[in-house]
Amino acid sequence: MSEAIRRVRPTPIDTHLGNPHKGCCTFQHFNGDEFFPGTSWSEEGPLVFPEQKYKPYTPGYLPSKVAYCRWFWRMMEPEQGKYDFSMIEKSLEICKQRGQTLAVRLMSFGWITQPQVPDWYASKYPMKKKKIKSADHLVPDHNAPEYLEHWGGLVREFARRYDIHPQIETIDVTYIGPWGEGGGECSDEQCVRFAQLWQDVFIKTPRLCMVTGEQMRASIQRGAGWRCDCFGDVYGFGTPDLRSDLCWNHHYECYPREVVLCGATEAWKTGPVHFESCWVPMHWYQLDYDLDFILQQGLKFHGTYFMPKYTKLPEEWLPKLAAFCRKLGYRYIFRNLIVDSPIKPGGTFRMQAWIENVGVAPIYRPYTFALRFQQGDREEIIPLRDVDIRTWLPGDMWLDKQVKLPDGFRPGWVNLSAGLVDPVTNEVKVRFAVKEQSMNGWLDLNGFEIVG
Repeated sequence: MSEAIRRVRPTPIDTHLGNPHKGCCTFQHFNGDEFFPGTSWSEEGPLVFPEQKYKPYTPGYLPSKVAYCRWFWRMMEPEQGKYDFSMIEKSLEICKQRGQTLAVRLMSFGWITQPQVPDWYASKYPMKKKKIKSADHLVPDHNAPEYLEHWGGLVREFARRYDIHPQIETIDVTYIGPWGEGGGECSDEQCVRFAQLWQDVFIKTPRLCMVTGEQMRASIQRGAGWRCDCFGDVYGFGTPDLRSDLCWNHHYECYPREVVLCGATEAWKTGPVHFESCWVPMHWYQLDYDLDFILQQGLKFHGTYFMPKYTKLPEEWLPKLAAFCRKLGYRYIFRNLIVDSPIKPGGTFRMQAWIENVGVAPIYRPYTFALRFQQGDREEIIPLRDVDIRTWLPGDMWLDKQVKLPDGFRPGWVNLSAGLVDPVTNEVKVRFAVKEQSMNGWLDLNGFEIVG
């Protein structure tokens, strides 16, 4: 006697999928732009946008679904209370054209040769002297209530406009030192206030705090993910008395320590982790860095994004870097489907599915697992809204659901597909890492018979 079920086992693939919200990022540029020259880069986000012919990506880099850009305060609020977000608007427009989302960092000021806080702020509100290379340099007093009010005011205005924007990928929690990377004095109490500010105003956009100290701890406690800005730093500069491989560096004496001490070891389960390269990978290559160790550390930390500053990548390393980016974030293999069959018109059937996340992190967007039924000209999409794919951590997921067959399907064959869809449009947004998919992303799961 034959079983009264149907089984489908799709064919896994190991190729690039082009899925959103993960993998390699461009920096201060967008897909198809020309590289920064050599091993250089700019800390200033694009303000001028020359027209150019779109290319999917620039040879010598990796395909990218995320553009990471950052801008200085004085460009966005040149006069107090008068905002200019035109560069954000243009960047979002270009991202949409080139198939990317936009990850953003807002920076209150930069290095001594880069833009500082707006003149209107420096002339009216508390500033402090900081000695840099034997010269006095004025920076905002990070503990001043005015800094929280006015730098926080720009952050609030950005969130008011863009928190619900579908193409904003992440926002960095930044308020201490040049570029917001933590090189300055800020009390624990003020760190808590800033962390709370970001949490209050960014309801939908994932937040990324900077590594180390209370700036990390306070945001992690409020549900943020984290980012590091010197991924790949495994050697110091060395001295006549100390080998470079025994010097202080980020991977041996900063990242593992701070992730543990700041309570961030489990943060990846609910918030993304972003790796910005220390220098650029070509620099690593020229100095013979241990690439395998660097990439292993990234996977260990459950990273989602890799941002190598948009310079040409070493050709010999491209296969390993591409494999690394495929493993970053989520990667779902639909392994097995079991469906009751045959099914009566308008009846309910049991569906069981084994889906394996072979990536190192979940997805952080509330896409919906949906089934599509097709018979002749009739099509119905049934979202299973009680399935939260954001809980699909690395490893196995087993779905066991009673599904009602939509009305209107007659006795005969029904084609069945599955997809991870936008909850509003039902458009497939995430592809499974299997062969049996249509051009629009639906996974063909064969089908079943209706009888009666």
